[in-house]
Amino acid sequence: MKRQAIIPVETLSACITQMPERAVRKLLGLLAGEELTVVRGPLTGLVMMSALDSFQADFYLGEVLVTEAEVTYGECRGYGMVIGDDPERAIARASVEAVGASRNRILQERVQRFLSAEANKIEFRRKKGASLIARTRVDFETMKRT
Repeated sequence: MKRQAIIPVETLSACITQMPERAVRKLLGLLAGEELTVVRGPLTGLVMMSALDSFQADFYLGEVLVTEAEVTYGECRGYGMVIGDDPERAIARASVEAVGASRNRILQERVQRFLSAEANKIEFRRKKGASLIARTRVDFETMKRT
């Protein structure tokens, strides 16, 4: 059996954040038979969002609604926070983190395959959207499409 590369945590987080709702539900279904326990949440709250201004100083844009959850899988804990009121996505994020920290390699590989497939779908949709946008690009000096 070919072993797949481990998805970096940043990609994993982005993947779960960008997956459609049906994929999140499918991921939760994949984990349904496992001994996952929701320890805290899902809870909604506000987090201050900041950005760097032109002088490289923090500029506070305002508060952002987030949903957070904490789960356990065996001895391992997982924490997930997502933007918006999305309890299923927060639980999915926390569950994947807990499973990733566990010793259950079979489940980790199953989750890895699922997330890799979803990451590929997300990348395909991104490239398709970028190509559609690129076709509308105009050179304003000649007013011709490039």
